Amino acid sequence: MGDLAIDSSFYPVENSASSAVVVAPKAWTAGTRLAFRFAFCYFLIFAFCCGNATVWEALIPIAGGFLSGWLNWPFLHAAHWLGLHVFHLQGVSATLHGGGSGDKAIDWLSILVMFVTALVATTLWTVADEAIARDQRLSYPQLFVWFRFTVRLTLGVSMFLYGMDKVFPLQMAPPSLAVLNEPLGNTSPMTMLWTLIGLNPGYEMVCGAAEVVAGVLILWRRTALLGALITAFVVTNVVLYNLFFDVPVKIYAIHLLLMSLVVITPDVRPLFRFFWLHEPVSPTSLWAPSSDRKWLRRTIAITEGWIFTVVGIGLPIALGFRYLQQWNSLHHPSAFVGQWHVDTATLNGRPKPYLTGDSQPMTDIFMEPSGRTMLRDATNVLWRGNILIDDKKHTLKLGSTGHEGSVDYAISQPDASHLVLTPTGKEAKTEAVLSLSRVPLPAHYPLLDRGFHWINEWGLER
Repeated sequence: MGDLAIDSSFYPVENSASSAVVVAPKAWTAGTRLAFRFAFCYFLIFAFCCGNATVWEALIPIAGGFLSGWLNWPFLHAAHWLGLHVFHLQGVSATLHGGGSGDKAIDWLSILVMFVTALVATTLWTVADEAIARDQRLSYPQLFVWFRFTVRLTLGVSMFLYGMDKVFPLQMAPPSLAVLNEPLGNTSPMTMLWTLIGLNPGYEMVCGAAEVVAGVLILWRRTALLGALITAFVVTNVVLYNLFFDVPVKIYAIHLLLMSLVVITPDVRPLFRFFWLHEPVSPTSLWAPSSDRKWLRRTIAITEGWIFTVVGIGLPIALGFRYLQQWNSLHHPSAFVGQWHVDTATLNGRPKPYLTGDSQPMTDIFMEPSGRTMLRDATNVLWRGNILIDDKKHTLKLGSTGHEGSVDYAISQPDASHLVLTPTGKEAKTEAVLSLSRVPLPAHYPLLDRGFHWINEWGLER
């Protein structure tokens, strides 16, 4: 889309005297038209249909999740078919599964399907315009504004979601008992990064604030260009984290960066002239479609207003509630917090281990002060889990990455050092009774106790 940034006459300009759009007659080059067609098809497909990037769930309560799944379904299942019959994937890679990763083999194949779909759509569009319409489609000024508008809103909401999860320090929780009691060399690069950032919530909140500011600015028309520039800067750092620390959100982060560059591209020439040549210039300022139709202008305004309401009010309330739950757990930890070793796991008198990812038996459960949980398997790999304890009812719900569904258990405690978890409901026929014993842990950790010092006589290493 390089030529798109050369001259503002490529775009419609807003008449200050009215809401009418005056379309400049200058034509785009063939290369510019081709680049725009592909970018339009690919990035809109990704924005609307990629389950890891769509903002439907955030903007449309309840129905958003169904809509997201429905839009992503054809690409996900086409990728699944390719994985089985063309790339011959085997094992877990060949299955549709969760796991907290956006970079699964099928996710990459989904991107391939989207890319090919965009290529086909671009080809058909080019044939129709170049061979049939001929001179009637020398540029797409109106369509371009709609494209930029959609990508801008997608970016703004995504950055707000990204940032608010750090402003309320939920994404990187305080260092877990599991990691604190793991040899440093056994931790994964991602776990090391998450522990480092989560060690001090203040740092995490500052990082989140930068992402929220970028999201707010890009959603506001007057500051949209500044927001896009900050977004590109902030997301570049996220991409580097994901690449160098092997965080499995590479597809999502890279596409956010690419979309921010798409939004900036029309203003590359004005930015160059202003910052390098020090010339007075004006940006394109095309951040929302203009129209003589009152209903369309109102629809656009309502859409922007709804987005601001959801991300500016609804999202902080929801995340604030989650953070209060975590804060309460940290300051009023359950009596079961700690490391519990699985002594036996039996169903009808026979061994039946609780399996985590990669079909490995669970050996230890870490019930964290934050209310989260980590599971260790027989190969000493840690897996994320979720746990919900009801002290009054003496029940526990346990779920983990790689284990299908959550399991409800009744808790019995023969003594302070032992627990027996008995599955209830329909899981009683399929899940084992777990006998656990408490593992003694240190009362203090230098990593948590060190704190901040203005004066240090020695570089502290241990």
